[in-house]
Amino acid sequence: MNLLDGAPCDQLPVDDPAIGNGMAVFEALRTYERRPFRPLAHLERLRASAVWFGFACADDAVFLNEIEQVVALEPDECSVLVTLTGGGRRLVRSRALDLSRVGAPLRVATLAFEAPPWLPGWVKHTNRAGWVLAAAKAGVDEVLFVGSDGTWTEANRSNVFAVRDGVLLTPPENGRILRGVTRGALIEAAREAGVPVREAPLFPGPVDELYLASTLKELAPVVELNGAAAPGRGPVGERILATFRHRIRIEQRRA
Repeated sequence: MNLLDGAPCDQLPVDDPAIGNGMAVFEALRTYERRPFRPLAHLERLRASAVWFGFACADDAVFLNEIEQVVALEPDECSVLVTLTGGGRRLVRSRALDLSRVGAPLRVATLAFEAPPWLPGWVKHTNRAGWVLAAAKAGVDEVLFVGSDGTWTEANRSNVFAVRDGVLLTPPENGRILRGVTRGALIEAAREAGVPVREAPLFPGPVDELYLASTLKELAPVVELNGAAAPGRGPVGERILATFRHRIRIEQRRA
């Protein structure tokens, strides 16, 4: 189901800057128990991205109503993509969720990349063709960015987590990375599960477990890194993921 400015539509005007210049910001949500998961957190992040670009942004109530409309038309769990374009258009789209891809093992390659100051990493924008092409040419699912300081920062569609000596490691929210909604929920779950969490620069090196995390993949193990075997999932990640899913069931049933 597609809504453009609140009305069913399958087309976007060809003169919209989103088409010619890639000027758009977006959020990807998903449902659990047939309800959107933490929609207000996603909308807060959308609004911050829109402010950076100087885009107008509708009230949360408008988005929530349109999200509910498209979710109601899906028979099962679904994803919802909310986009604001440089032409001032609002697009809300739902698609059936492919549950077989949630948590599926990933092949990853590193890519030297540091977000420029005029388009910082915390802004969720649609101008990402270079990253998609880099992953395709490397024959991997995603690319893992290596910042100017030599640290792993994030992947092109995900936050990064690692486990070393029983501690969950992840880069800090310091403006260089996306403020992941699922990232935050996983950190909450880790702490509830009794797993120590360290948010600090993550330098490449031996780890016991390695993951990418996002709304649509949850906590997915990295099983290949730069063509070599990577540790993937282990007992710490399993405990965090089980706690994460338990917390979601409770949270969604209370919503």
